[in-house]
Amino acid sequence: MKKLKETFRALKYRNFRLFFPGLIVSATGIWIQNIAINWLVYDITKSPFVMGIVMFFNAVPLFLVTPFAGVIIDKFDRHKLLMGVQFLFALQALLITLLSYFGFIKIWNIILLGIFLNTIAAVDAPLRQSTFVHLVDDKKDLGNAISLNSSCFNIARLLGPALGGLLIAYTNVTFCFFMNFLCLVPIIFLVRMMNINDVKDEKIKNETILEGLKEGINYALSDSKITLLFSYVGMYCFLIMIYPMLMPIYTAEVLNAKADILGFLLGIAGVGSLISSLSLASIRTTKNLRTILFFGTLLASLSFVFIGITHNAILALILMLCVGIGSNAMLTPENMLLQSIIDDDKRGRIMSLNSLCFMGTTSISSFFAGSVAHFVGISNTFIILGIMMITVGAFLSYKLSKLKFLYKG
Repeated sequence: MKKLKETFRALKYRNFRLFFPGLIVSATGIWIQNIAINWLVYDITKSPFVMGIVMFFNAVPLFLVTPFAGVIIDKFDRHKLLMGVQFLFALQALLITLLSYFGFIKIWNIILLGIFLNTIAAVDAPLRQSTFVHLVDDKKDLGNAISLNSSCFNIARLLGPALGGLLIAYTNVTFCFFMNFLCLVPIIFLVRMMNINDVKDEKIKNETILEGLKEGINYALSDSKITLLFSYVGMYCFLIMIYPMLMPIYTAEVLNAKADILGFLLGIAGVGSLISSLSLASIRTTKNLRTILFFGTLLASLSFVFIGITHNAILALILMLCVGIGSNAMLTPENMLLQSIIDDDKRGRIMSLNSLCFMGTTSISSFFAGSVAHFVGISNTFIILGIMMITVGAFLSYKLSKLKFLYKG
């Protein structure tokens, strides 16, 4: 009981108690929509190359908006921004539902709606991550809030793909889009009930957007720990976190299976990530996080290699469980390490740059991975990406081990 209380200690704060369930439900809906879109695009085109192009275009707002999002977050009221972002997410879900229902859904408007969605996401990710410091009264519980946030998305990754696969198999993609809309409505009201005291520095409020962006970039570049963590998460997301785009192809071409199996494969990765995130939630110090980060990278990368080798659905499920465990054991410690060393007045900008490394590289690698899969096949693509990440991870972990961190946890 004491261990359980320690794991969920951030829930003693009212703001976090309101935000936590809303995140689970809304993230589940977005996963359902993403699975439906990936399956729909592949069903229309039967081309991994076209899937890569679609996701590549979706990456454009991540690169254009994300760097400026951090400046906006540090300048303006976080509570109002959170409200606006949740409303726009729901609007996007409603639009794609209506287009699908009336039979107007095409590749070109999937791309446009994807650009709209990722413009919102470019603000949402750094906004959410930089807001956690305002959701807990004691900064010692910030790491726990970050880990529980990760568990929210891992619960969603468990439920969303499985539900999405079953809904596609037994209903249609339109119903998946409508389910996403329904899942996004509750968080709008939950965020409105929160009480966030977000006091802004007058210097930051008076800066122009470009001045604030320049200051944030210079701050990141001046600290080798920040730049190395950015490099690590960027390469990991470029090579490994591309699996949601690759899995529909792998399911159809290697396993000769349908959307329900795709849902289970992606869902089991969510199980692994949830196990990992709840284990990390009980950690109070950042002392061993670099070691956890490396072994998480190694586990996920090796699993990629073996996914490429096997053609068996049961083995693929076990390996995807390991990908989930490894991915969270890499991404959550990186976030915890980063938030432990940055100044509060630059938190929005640094987390927006971190989100750019995370989401931007994932979207750009869709084009790269889709091209590789087109020429060498999906199985060989998994093997190549896994070997590349093992090599890069070993090098970056060695460099990271040589730096001295000032632990605040």
